[in-house]
Amino acid sequence: MWTSNRVRETIKKIVFGETFVPQEFTLGLPDPQTEISVWLQGAGAPMDITQRHSMVCAAPLTICVGFDSEDLPNENDLLRMKLRLNRRDGEKQILGEVGLKPRSVICRDKMSFVLFEPRSSKNFCLSKAQLWTHYLLHAYRQRRRDNTNGIRMTFLERRATMVMFIRPHPIVLVSVGSNDNGNIFPMNLFGDLGEGYFGFALRTERVAGELVENAGHIAMSTMPLSQGSIAYQLANNHTKQSIDWSQLPFSLKPSPERSIPVPDFAVRVRELVIEEVSEIGSHRFFLAKIARDEVLSEASVFSSIHGFYQSWRLRQIQERKKELEMSLAVDALSKRGRYRSEKTKDIIQ
Repeated sequence: MWTSNRVRETIKKIVFGETFVPQEFTLGLPDPQTEISVWLQGAGAPMDITQRHSMVCAAPLTICVGFDSEDLPNENDLLRMKLRLNRRDGEKQILGEVGLKPRSVICRDKMSFVLFEPRSSKNFCLSKAQLWTHYLLHAYRQRRRDNTNGIRMTFLERRATMVMFIRPHPIVLVSVGSNDNGNIFPMNLFGDLGEGYFGFALRTERVAGELVENAGHIAMSTMPLSQGSIAYQLANNHTKQSIDWSQLPFSLKPSPERSIPVPDFAVRVRELVIEEVSEIGSHRFFLAKIARDEVLSEASVFSSIHGFYQSWRLRQIQERKKELEMSLAVDALSKRGRYRSEKTKDIIQ
């Protein structure tokens, strides 16, 4: 006998085929990632900003790009800017574009950090028919349940976010405080901005952002894929003033610069000093300087990409079905602790 759930799953397979993968897909990749390059276009020759940009807010969706002040485009050129995400392989295929409109500029030393919002979005990972079928399902789910923990994003912002997550984003653990009074929680909105500057974002209304602002410095640890499920187990720590370090399911060691507790399995540890904090809608944007950056292992790091890009990746693989089943199993294993609490539905913090 066919149950209603089985009927729904069959319909999904017919309509979506093998493009029906999680919206947020987790996997292991090198750090820094080597698959996607991000180019800024609109003023002279295209500029590679793969390591000079960061998402800094979800609503309104805000993207920060770092410029040397002497190379800052003029006002008219800033109005024509767009991001283009390309594969780094020989064909350099274009997978997505986000048109930009400037909102503000933060000046620091000889750097200018321009905050942009999206004005358009194009996604080339799927056909137009497949994309709009997914968009309709996404809109339906949004009406039934809020899976972004209260963040209200426009349709354009959601589509642009899907494009931005074509570029793999490591999911890291942020440590703040000391052995006596501190916290550790996951984060994935961050990026290098150039010349030792770094940007990251935390939800405005959650305790974690306040803790980081008060402390003035953090340690940020990338983790191997094998430890990815820990990120979801610690998601609720965003709402806590402090934790009992002895209750964590892993061992700790002090960071080299400020002796902040970090996981002993960390692949890479960056210690950051906060330079400036701005509240932008749903998130606090932290502009920081890298005090120390230490790579401890060559292991692949726990990362997230959008499901549309994962569908594109799998289409390039000859043994597609076997690879799809394997990648879905690894993703599900990483998320096995995700739904223990309603608060951990979305890793984007």
